[in-house]
Amino acid sequence: MRLIIVLLAIVGGFIIVAMTVAPSQPAVRDWYIANACPVLDNISTDICAALRRSAADPRPG
Repeated sequence: MRLIIVLLAIVGGFIIVAMTVAPSQPAVRDWYIANACPVLDNISTDICAALRRSAADPRPG
């Protein structure tokens, strides 16, 4: 039971990072788009939507 909870926490953290931290960090964003988004899109396309928006329209400066 503890193992299942730990695995769920890790997966949840991975998704939260993809949705909140990765769009503002170019290196992390690129890794998520190349490696994680193909898998995460099977769950929901909304998870990587912010990543793709930030990659397509980078902030000036």
